[in-house]
Amino acid sequence: MNVVKLDTKELDRIAAQLNIKREAVGRRMAFQIEKVAKEMSPKDTGALRNSIYTVTQKSDGYSAASSAAKSANPAVTTAPHPAPTGDVIANVGPCVDYAEYQEFGTSRMAAHPYLTPAVEQIAAKYNDGKEWAELVE
Repeated sequence: MNVVKLDTKELDRIAAQLNIKREAVGRRMAFQIEKVAKEMSPKDTGALRNSIYTVTQKSDGYSAASSAAKSANPAVTTAPHPAPTGDVIANVGPCVDYAEYQEFGTSRMAAHPYLTPAVEQIAAKYNDGKEWAELVE
């Protein structure tokens, strides 16, 4: 499985200065990434789009995502994301077995990125300060 990591060191520094909890910001970003990734994902049967979910230390959307993906394409195979541990706040992405081929392509198929651009789009909102105003206590 390929992994896209978001380095939050700068966001952590800003959050500390604004008296915002790192975990709350991380969860918020994760669910925003999930939403954008669903909007940007290729849609054939809808299984890939339906399979994108977030798992945090407090919630796990795997069951619903797996059911929705299998409803769209009964032949699809799914696998859960690992639960976040340590400094990891959330894991976001699809649970269908062919997701990484769509994101990164193959020798026979061009890439159709949806998760990486979603991460970049949400990170940009936080990096330019647009999202911080709502989070300040």
